[in-house]
Amino acid sequence: MSTPNWQREVIELHEMFEAYFLGEHQDHSRVEAVLADDFTFVGPDANPTDRAGTIAAIVAGYNHTTSLQIRTLDHTLIFEAGDVVVAQYIEEHKLSDRTNRRLTTAIFTASETAPNGLMWRRVHETWIDRGTP
Repeated sequence: MSTPNWQREVIELHEMFEAYFLGEHQDHSRVEAVLADDFTFVGPDANPTDRAGTIAAIVAGYNHTTSLQIRTLDHTLIFEAGDVVVAQYIEEHKLSDRTNRRLTTAIFTASETAPNGLMWRRVHETWIDRGTP
């Protein structure tokens, strides 16, 4: 059974984040290619950020750590109709001194130009475990 496009997109984008934050890959153009113009990110502390703010935060995170591993787990399709996909997954960040996990819900819409055929429209994260050292 092949991996659905939305799940492949989640995995690939988070692999890019890990490499970027570790300083192994400097190109963040993939992020710009998959975030819709009206993209909104609501972080686990409930602070919303628009597309520009999200991209700026990612750019600022380049090479900021030497121990990060990002994994996505328990990928679940919540809803799919027409060009809209809503999915949920657990995002896990392993650092040298702690591991944190968050429950993430993502809304995608179809796009012929995006790498996996999907644009990220909205992401909402909720803390499961902050991993406080």
